[in-house]
Amino acid sequence: MAKATFFPSRPKEYAFSNVAQVTITHNLNYIPNVQVLINGTVVYAEITHTNSNELVVSFVNATTGIIVIR
Repeated sequence: MAKATFFPSRPKEYAFSNVAQVTITHNLNYIPNVQVLINGTVVYAEITHTNSNELVVSFVNATTGIIVIR
């Protein structure tokens, strides 16, 4: 039987400033959906899920914004 995964009722937000790479340890014990916002716009970024509790977001240049995970 498949294991049900219950998503948090509120997304988690992680702000970052002037960096080319962000490592987030979210401890959700699953691979979450990730959105990257810069100046309020969703942008593409390289996202690597190192395991079910940590991910790394990489950019070409240092930038500032917010990462939202669900």
